[in-house]
Amino acid sequence: MTRFAIRRARAWRLSGYSAAAVVVLIVASYPVATRAVVTDSFAPQDLVLLRFGVGALIFLPYLALQFRAIRRDTWLRAIPLSLFQGAGMAALVIFGLQFAPASHAAALGPGVVPAWVALLGFLVFSRRPSARTIVGAAMCAAGVAALAISSASAAQPAVLAGDAMFLAASALGALYVLQMRNWEIDALQGAAIVTLYSALVVVPWFLWSSSGALWQVVAPHEFFSQVLWQGVLIGCIALVALNHAVARLGPERASALVALVPALSAILGLLFLGEIPSNAEIAAILAISIGVSIGASRGYGGSPAASSAAVIRPACGLSRPG
Repeated sequence: MTRFAIRRARAWRLSGYSAAAVVVLIVASYPVATRAVVTDSFAPQDLVLLRFGVGALIFLPYLALQFRAIRRDTWLRAIPLSLFQGAGMAALVIFGLQFAPASHAAALGPGVVPAWVALLGFLVFSRRPSARTIVGAAMCAAGVAALAISSASAAQPAVLAGDAMFLAASALGALYVLQMRNWEIDALQGAAIVTLYSALVVVPWFLWSSSGALWQVVAPHEFFSQVLWQGVLIGCIALVALNHAVARLGPERASALVALVPALSAILGLLFLGEIPSNAEIAAILAISIGVSIGASRGYGGSPAASSAAVIRPACGLSRPG
């Protein structure tokens, strides 16, 4: 390998890790910022509207300029991706934050995505996980069980409902990570089309169900702060950065780099929301972070289970060998 090729490979990986760091910072802060307002001045549907309505407006000029350059199959494949990382996943997280703490959202959302990637990668894409990945996923599962037991023992059915929403959202996120890599969709194109498709569902639904203009019922500083958080940071920048990290690092490593998210989000929740985790919750969050760290060092150890089979990639839906 030439010196130029080595430098190019290093720059390739560095850009992937830099994008992953941006994702970690935004994703760790997002549950705290969202729970602070969804339990006070904003309804969940308000935040879903800002998430995709503002994001779509940001992406529209790009889509108009690139319309002819975007392949037809990309437009079609973005339909299921819009459920995985779009309106479906976002609504589960935002509605769940009405009931459960921000630390639970980070631990059971991005924290267990690597475990879902390993499980769904095997079940849906026939990819055999390595031994390290299995151990890491088992640690994540133990952390999830500990959180569920903690909420159940405290007689908090609402928290359990929120936890279930976070787990469902993380499963959708894992499918998004796997399918983005499988289909080799351009990072910016994927983020823009997913946001637009989600807005085409969310905005009409909000206009039909809402009783008044959102900016008339909340303070201006709260409104614009959530425009920044929902529409710009998590709705655009984090999604583009995630797509870029997946393209540069692969789905397993990109999703495993969220090991710091549960602990960081718990600290931010303590500082800004006064949410003090119990000893059991701390142990569960640490178990999930350790599990993610174990799985991060190596993804899949071998080739897909059906490595000799051709991979069928339909325009819509999940593709798998066969």
